[in-house]
Amino acid sequence: MKILSFPLLLLFMFAGYAAEAQKGLEGAWEGSMTVGGIYSDKALPMQLYLTMEGNRVKGRSYVQLPDGSTLRMDLTGKLWGDMSISLVETAFAGDSFNEVMPEFNRQYQISFKADLWNPELSGFWQEVTRETFGEKRRRGRMKLVRQKVKGV
Repeated sequence: MKILSFPLLLLFMFAGYAAEAQKGLEGAWEGSMTVGGIYSDKALPMQLYLTMEGNRVKGRSYVQLPDGSTLRMDLTGKLWGDMSISLVETAFAGDSFNEVMPEFNRQYQISFKADLWNPELSGFWQEVTRETFGEKRRRGRMKLVRQKVKGV
């Protein structure tokens, strides 16, 4: 009985560690989003901060614009069973230090790769407009990784 209990103890210790290390979707993510079309190579730095309530996702996006200013938008959406995420920008998050108004709102379709060591968000964004298939509808790609905590 003692011989069997030691491997079980190790298994439960590892499972607890893995569950703690797998933070899920919540937290800070950083990477980039392309502008100028889905085939464009022009990218802007982007960060997302996400929280979860059940399968509902809330958060804020931060996009560094070419002039050095930062566009901040509030987001809401849903995490689906296949680990895909749909997000929509719901409000401009301006304050006395942020007067950059967006030209348009975006919606995001993101795939969440919930890897233990290298979690990743990748997908597409598109302009929210009534012209779903309009030629001038703006869209792009995005790819983000979990933000590294300094000193850990």
